[in-house]
Amino acid sequence: MQSAYSQRGYRDGGVACEVKRTAIKVAAPLVAVLTLMVGLRIGAGEAVRAAVLFGAPRGRAAPDGSTRLAWQVLTFIDDRGVKETVALREIVATARAGGHESRWTGATNADGIAEVAWTFDHLSEGESLDVEIRVSGDRSPLASGQVAWIHSPFGERSTPSADANPARPTVRTGDIGLDVWIEGGRLITGFPTRVWVHATPQQPPATVALAFEAQSEAGLLPERESATSCGLGWAVFSMTAQAHVTGATFLARPALAAAATPAAATPAAATPSSGRWFGALPVAAGAFFIDAPSAVREGTASTVDVIAPNPRDVVYIELDDTQGRVIAAALPLETVPGQSTPRARFELPALAAGLYWLVASGEPRGAETMAGAAASKAFIVGDGRELLLNANDACGVGSYLAQHPATGVPRWVALDGLPARSASNRFRHRLGLLMGLASLLAAGVLETLLLLADSRETRLALQLAEFDETDPSAIRVTAKTPGGSAVIAVLLVVLGLALLAVLLVAKG
Repeated sequence: MQSAYSQRGYRDGGVACEVKRTAIKVAAPLVAVLTLMVGLRIGAGEAVRAAVLFGAPRGRAAPDGSTRLAWQVLTFIDDRGVKETVALREIVATARAGGHESRWTGATNADGIAEVAWTFDHLSEGESLDVEIRVSGDRSPLASGQVAWIHSPFGERSTPSADANPARPTVRTGDIGLDVWIEGGRLITGFPTRVWVHATPQQPPATVALAFEAQSEAGLLPERESATSCGLGWAVFSMTAQAHVTGATFLARPALAAAATPAAATPAAATPSSGRWFGALPVAAGAFFIDAPSAVREGTASTVDVIAPNPRDVVYIELDDTQGRVIAAALPLETVPGQSTPRARFELPALAAGLYWLVASGEPRGAETMAGAAASKAFIVGDGRELLLNANDACGVGSYLAQHPATGVPRWVALDGLPARSASNRFRHRLGLLMGLASLLAAGVLETLLLLADSRETRLALQLAEFDETDPSAIRVTAKTPGGSAVIAVLLVVLGLALLAVLLVAKG
């Protein structure tokens, strides 16, 4: 009876254990695979939002002595190495230096660009900045770190500019040598641009009054075809390019008033005869037109209009001086009632005396090299008497500015937030992969133990069938349960904890 009871108890207990083990054998691989899937999903990484900060040399100090930094921020999404610019709202860019803090708030546009302006009471040369760029709703900054502030790693721009060369002539003949300078370096298609002609007689006297004549090629419309010299041999013509390729001929000869001078005062042998210049005039196709005066007073705020030649959405405009970048903005273009082309208004702050350039481009970094459709406008800031603000001296101001075109202010990557943001993805990748592999290992060991337990039970069942019930050894054998219960329990806990961990990590 005792043997029969033991066998019956074994059978009942064995059935229950078999049901549990079958459930574990089915559930363990499912839990392991689920844990691995979640772990691999974590390890696959996510699209990362980050920011890059482009630094630029600072311009001269404001009239109140403060230092202004006009830097540019680019926001983008990096999805496994593929970068795409993205517009973000509620961006806060903070810079700290010497115990002082300057904060800028705004948004990036469709190009992912924002022009950041920081102002400090004083910023020493080489003083480092602690910069942090954040966006609302993100716990981690888009970019943060120490920025070694550099005045100009590319060398300070000289004045006058080393690149200020006259237009290249095809023909340049005569006793009077002619040089042609275009305001801003290139004609703006569809807008009047001042072209300055400078006469340099090959023999004295150099102060002879000259008469100039302009003969335009097809695609170039001059406002007038003749002019009298102003200043020392300068004349100005307002010309509008109507095509992307055009040219002009300029002639110079002594004016009638000079020809009437008595021979005793101006010997015929010393009077220059004429000069001729012919060549192509460079044109900035599709460039913006900057409507700004040639001179403004020091310490006075003003506004300038930027006009697009065709439908555009945004204009990138900046104010540069002989040292660096003063201010910049990315302005949306709007069509004003009564006007056919879109335009924007750029607010100029109070400026210290000196030479400045306004540079407008349709590209975020077009002003760096002044290539393509970038256009510039030079002007002088200072006291009225020093700047020759009255009409009689306009020739002197204009000819000076024509010889000093903008050369562009280069920029450098001051801070890149992508490596720090990607580091989190790399950690999640390793963590997810480790959890997935750990769950597979635990499930594998668990399945091995369950198979071994099933094998042992099978052997015991065969022994019970062969042994006589009265044999006491049968009771001893059936009293033993299939081993490994503690190990199986531990492995089940490991699987459960692995699944819980990956779910927590995936939730963030």
